[in-house]
Amino acid sequence: MVGIKDPLRSTVKESISKCKIAGITVRMVTGDNSETAFAIAKDCGILDENIPKSSLDEFVITGQKFNQLSGGTREVFLGMETGGLDNVDQ
Repeated sequence: MVGIKDPLRSTVKESISKCKIAGITVRMVTGDNSETAFAIAKDCGILDENIPKSSLDEFVITGQKFNQLSGGTREVFLGMETGGLDNVDQ
Protein backbone atom coordinates (compact mmCIF):
# COMPACT_ATOMS: atom_id res chain seq x y z
CA MET A 1 0.00 0.00 0.00
CA VAL A 2 1.26 3.46 -0.86
CA GLY A 3 0.11 6.73 0.64
CA ILE A 4 0.38 10.08 -1.09
CA LYS A 5 0.14 13.45 0.61
CA ASP A 6 -0.35 16.53 -1.51
CA PRO A 7 1.73 19.37 -0.09
CA LEU A 8 0.03 22.64 0.80
CA ARG A 9 0.68 25.50 -1.56
CA SER A 10 3.44 27.71 -0.20
CA THR A 11 1.12 30.66 0.48
CA VAL A 12 -1.68 28.85 2.32
CA LYS A 13 -0.45 29.11 5.92
CA GLU A 14 0.44 32.78 5.58
CA SER A 15 -2.89 33.58 3.92
CA ILE A 16 -4.85 31.84 6.68
CA SER A 17 -2.81 33.64 9.32
CA LYS A 18 -3.53 37.01 7.68
CA CYS A 19 -7.25 36.18 7.56
CA LYS A 20 -7.27 35.36 11.26
CA ILE A 21 -5.42 38.58 12.13
CA ALA A 22 -8.03 40.49 10.10
CA GLY A 23 -10.83 38.80 12.07
CA ILE A 24 -11.94 36.52 9.24
CA THR A 25 -13.07 33.05 10.26
CA VAL A 26 -11.67 30.54 7.78
CA ARG A 27 -13.74 27.50 6.81
CA MET A 28 -12.65 24.63 4.58
CA VAL A 29 -14.92 22.61 2.33
CA THR A 30 -13.41 19.42 0.94
CA GLY A 31 -14.41 16.10 -0.50
CA ASP A 32 -11.87 14.36 1.72
CA ASN A 33 -12.97 12.12 4.57
CA SER A 34 -13.32 13.67 8.03
CA GLU A 35 -9.94 12.52 9.36
CA THR A 36 -8.10 13.83 6.30
CA ALA A 37 -9.96 17.15 6.45
CA PHE A 38 -9.09 17.48 10.15
CA ALA A 39 -5.40 16.83 9.46
CA ILE A 40 -5.31 19.32 6.58
CA ALA A 41 -7.06 21.98 8.68
CA LYS A 42 -4.41 21.53 11.39
CA ASP A 43 -1.53 21.53 8.88
CA CYS A 44 -2.59 24.79 7.26
CA GLY A 45 -3.50 26.64 10.45
CA ILE A 46 -7.29 26.65 10.26
CA LEU A 47 -7.29 24.60 13.46
CA ASP A 48 -4.70 24.65 16.23
CA GLU A 49 -2.17 21.86 15.68
CA ASN A 50 -2.49 20.78 19.33
CA ILE A 51 -6.17 19.81 19.07
CA PRO A 52 -6.30 16.05 19.65
CA LYS A 53 -7.77 13.68 17.08
CA SER A 54 -10.35 12.69 19.69
CA SER A 55 -11.91 16.15 19.15
CA LEU A 56 -12.52 15.56 15.42
CA ASP A 57 -16.33 15.50 15.78
CA GLU A 58 -16.26 18.92 17.46
CA PHE A 59 -14.62 20.55 14.42
CA VAL A 60 -15.58 18.53 11.34
CA ILE A 61 -18.99 17.98 9.81
CA THR A 62 -19.61 15.79 6.80
CA GLY A 63 -21.55 17.04 3.79
CA GLN A 64 -24.28 14.53 4.54
CA LYS A 65 -24.77 15.87 8.09
CA PHE A 66 -24.54 19.47 6.90
CA ASN A 67 -27.24 18.85 4.29
CA GLN A 68 -29.52 17.45 7.00
CA LEU A 69 -29.33 20.67 9.04
CA SER A 70 -32.25 23.08 8.85
CA GLY A 71 -31.62 26.38 7.06
CA GLY A 72 -31.38 28.36 10.31
CA THR A 73 -29.00 25.87 11.87
CA ARG A 74 -26.82 25.99 8.74
CA GLU A 75 -26.59 29.76 9.11
CA VAL A 76 -25.54 29.41 12.74
CA PHE A 77 -22.95 26.84 11.75
CA LEU A 78 -21.49 29.00 8.97
CA GLY A 79 -21.37 32.13 11.11
CA MET A 80 -20.01 30.77 14.36
CA GLU A 81 -16.42 31.31 15.47
CA THR A 82 -13.91 28.50 15.12
CA GLY A 83 -14.14 26.54 18.33
CA GLY A 84 -16.28 23.53 17.73
CA LEU A 85 -19.69 22.41 16.64
CA ASP A 86 -21.25 22.19 20.10
CA ASN A 87 -23.77 24.98 19.30
CA VAL A 88 -25.08 23.19 16.22
CA ASP A 89 -27.96 20.70 16.29
CA GLN A 90 -26.68 17.61 14.51
